[in-house]
Amino acid sequence: MVVRLLAAIALLMLPAPALAEWQAAETQHFIIYSESSGAEIEKLAERLESYDKLMRMATNVPQEKAPVKVRIYEVAGMGLVQDALGLGNSGIAGFYDSNIFGPFLVTPRNADVDDRYVTPELVLNHEYAHHFMLQYFPAIYPSWYVEGFAELVGSSKQLPNGRIGYGMPAKHRGNEIAAYWVPLQELLVKERVRDLDRYGQGWALTHFFTFDSKRSAQLRQYLSALRAGKSFKEAAQVFGDLNALNREARRYVTTGVFDYKPVKVEIARPVIRNMRRLSAGEAALIPEVIAFRDDDLSLIKKPAWRERERRLREGNLRKIREKAARYPNDAFALYLLAEAENAAGNLAQSDAAIDRLLALQPGHVRAMARKSLNLSRAASRLQGTDMAAKASAARRLAVRANRADPNDPLPLIAFFESFRLAGQKPTPLALEGLMQAVTTLSQDLAIRQLLVDQLAGDQRYAEAIAWLLPIANSPHDSPRRDAAREQMARLQAALARQRGTSGGAKTTS
Repeated sequence: MVVRLLAAIALLMLPAPALAEWQAAETQHFIIYSESSGAEIEKLAERLESYDKLMRMATNVPQEKAPVKVRIYEVAGMGLVQDALGLGNSGIAGFYDSNIFGPFLVTPRNADVDDRYVTPELVLNHEYAHHFMLQYFPAIYPSWYVEGFAELVGSSKQLPNGRIGYGMPAKHRGNEIAAYWVPLQELLVKERVRDLDRYGQGWALTHFFTFDSKRSAQLRQYLSALRAGKSFKEAAQVFGDLNALNREARRYVTTGVFDYKPVKVEIARPVIRNMRRLSAGEAALIPEVIAFRDDDLSLIKKPAWRERERRLREGNLRKIREKAARYPNDAFALYLLAEAENAAGNLAQSDAAIDRLLALQPGHVRAMARKSLNLSRAASRLQGTDMAAKASAARRLAVRANRADPNDPLPLIAFFESFRLAGQKPTPLALEGLMQAVTTLSQDLAIRQLLVDQLAGDQRYAEAIAWLLPIANSPHDSPRRDAAREQMARLQAALARQRGTSGGAKTTS
């Protein structure tokens, strides 16, 4: 699911100046792809790590190595951002998404808009806040809080004294903050409301709840209740009198005076731990990389939109093929081609690309994992000893890839699939690996669904419910969410029967 920041102003599309070669700079939590100078990339890296640290301080997330580093693609302007989505002249200033490569952000070097409050810094901080929430707290959130938290972080600014002003006013929202207001008596008790400004009112409410100690505690209780499966109406009881709460929040917003905290943020040095130039093929494929999507097309509800997305993906695949042919020995080009062919359902073409890559680099971790997945898919079409032999070969490749890089989630998924696709019961180790992969790629709902289905099949209903919650309670309407809610009801009924027949034994959920 793409999370987008809409710039509600007319675009002033500017030509992109010629810059240096594409480079990739690796920090503790990010890999930054940019054509900017080394000094500019250093500034961007410092800002990214500072805001990551700010959010960790605000949410008590440990200062540990990230499960997966977020890729940041800094492109010349908003036109390239919109081209990646196939939405030219849409006003979209940046977006966050996730695919088989992991989570990534696309942000412009120049915001290209006639508004001094809409800056690349705001866009980037807003979109990274979405990732942070989904990565470390994958649960149910009202849509106003999803955008409100991102606006709260996005509007924070670095001050002249080096601190970050956490909670500074979202001036780019202007009159929206006070002019459009859904009463909290309605907003907090309903899953869907009409005429909600998720950004303006979302920011105002999140700011209000963050900077009022009493209300802040109530918000945490509210979100915890939703996470536990209670209805919005039940969860809202923690606030007490909603009429009084609404009056209090309106007074807070209409005064136009908002406190903020100047926070001292210290980050590890050196910020950039490794920097490399991109190969010619990888640099040429940047537009196709940020346009690559491999989520299930059936998640797009409207047939016309689904067909439009299918055509966009076909066009992107054609471009990948053309560029990969230009760079036949480029490892990145071959791997992207293999994944794009696989996403399109072209197993033979994916296999051909991955075989060429493994001939060039036999130890390529992701190539081994992709080959393993392809072998497992092939095994699923066989029977008897032929199936077992191919599944065994897939398993050996997955193990080799995992030994080469234990932190990469793809070999763990490949190992699990070498059992499931061959119709064999996954071992406890395979299931544990899948859990690790889901934790690493929290935003990948297809992988999460694999885990839920396996746990449900093993009658581990309480665990299945816990892993299913982020899908079933998603604020975004989709066929996957509808199916998850139906599955949730079945799992809860099965859990109740299980507890009833087991003499009331407790299960963790």
